[in-house]
Amino acid sequence: MSSVRTKTRTAGHVKRTRPRGLSVLHQEQIEDSRQRILAAAEAAFTRNSYGATPVDTIITIAGVSRATFYKYFTNKFDLAKGLIGIFTPKLYAVFDALPDRPTRSQTRRWLHKLLKLYEDNRQFTALLGEVSASEPEFFPETTAINTRLLERLATRIPAFGKAMSGRREHARLHVMAHLRIQHLFAFCNSVTSKGWVVDVEAGIACLADDLTTFIIDNG
Repeated sequence: MSSVRTKTRTAGHVKRTRPRGLSVLHQEQIEDSRQRILAAAEAAFTRNSYGATPVDTIITIAGVSRATFYKYFTNKFDLAKGLIGIFTPKLYAVFDALPDRPTRSQTRRWLHKLLKLYEDNRQFTALLGEVSASEPEFFPETTAINTRLLERLATRIPAFGKAMSGRREHARLHVMAHLRIQHLFAFCNSVTSKGWVVDVEAGIACLADDLTTFIIDNG
């Protein structure tokens, strides 16, 4: 009986202390391969544009096999969404910095931060515009991004809280809130990625007045 118990304890001990280093190494290799593919895609899209870049080009730059590519991404569109996913947390951080009840001057300063984010991440914002224009399936993705941003604002700014309440009487506010987000993004993208030659300060002042009025009037 004692011998059986000893064997059981020993077996259990071996099972609990099974080396896990290979599992950690495997996870690191998986992440490394995925990051190499994403980096290759970013370089290729920046050099040739999204539409002009075939998957084979990305595979060659990344130095991986086709099997490895399709292990992590189903197609080029899926890969583009992965790249844009790197940018969206930065976007959320900027929106989190919008004051709860901003003055017009505070909103203008905030809009300068948003514009700088677009300037500093031009490759991602340009890709966002390209994918939106060429992939109809991406529209739900962009709408989801906008919705998540509005939901974050809704937790602390009453006007957006009403807009995202889902109540029938706030249906107009819901549309107005989405339009304001779209206008902000369109302006930033037009200036940084489309080469729109415009009085940027005038544009920011106009957008700031509109956004501040929306927050104050519906708070």
